Amino acid sequence: MTEFEPRYYISHDTLMLQPKEEGNKIFTRVIERDKIVIVPKKPLHIMTGSCTYYGSSYATVMSTARRLFGDNKQKAPFLLANAFGIPFIFIPTLSPSADQNVWLSYHAIDFYEADGLGTSVTLENGKKYKLDISVPTMNRQYALAKLLERDFLKRQRNYGRTSFLFPPNDPPNDFPTL
Repeated sequence: MTEFEPRYYISHDTLMLQPKEEGNKIFTRVIERDKIVIVPKKPLHIMTGSCTYYGSSYATVMSTARRLFGDNKQKAPFLLANAFGIPFIFIPTLSPSADQNVWLSYHAIDFYEADGLGTSVTLENGKKYKLDISVPTMNRQYALAKLLERDFLKRQRNYGRTSFLFPPNDPPNDFPTL
């Protein structure tokens, strides 16, 4: 099932943003869990709009990646947002500003393998897509996404342990019980 949607924001159902050229215009074919959505915007515009939608900015998302990976990582995965403690991490196959860049949801990747000079990626919806990215580059991108996820979860755990009112393991004892 294919739908046309003029506005689109990334969600947990978003598995991949794939550019599609129609004449001299670039659209995005959004692969979701159970449908395909055509959006009359470039994948990068969907990504930047989604950053704003989730209360951040593209610049902030890029600086988060730079903080972890250094300034020289052009294709660093992005931690777009998080919902219910689960991060939205997207992996670019090329430079994010390249018109032919495909964005993959890190959590949607079930399996990938060499396919000629590219890579076939099987997503959690069971569908397989051939992408123009080498397996060594895909390995690198996937590993960087894993580091980004680990950093996010570590910060989340540390935040959960922080106690502003009481020392850890020392609950107040002067409050009435209900």
